[in-house]
Amino acid sequence: MTKDHFLYLIEIQKPLEFSYNGKIYNMTYDKKENGELVIVFGKLYEGKRYDSVGQLLNTAKIENHFFKDMLDII
Repeated sequence: MTKDHFLYLIEIQKPLEFSYNGKIYNMTYDKKENGELVIVFGKLYEGKRYDSVGQLLNTAKIENHFFKDMLDII
């Protein structure tokens, strides 16, 4: 997946699910109490909330790798 395709998925708020090393990861969306969108990403049922796509790309990890560096293999 290219970064542009990934950003498009976030723009249209499309959920994403994939497996890596036998573990299932997913990305969904939620809203803060004030109505702002948050991205929920992580292992299935263990997702962490990210306030922006930038925060997600700069801090989310899959095992010991940054998520942004794994986009081309998911």
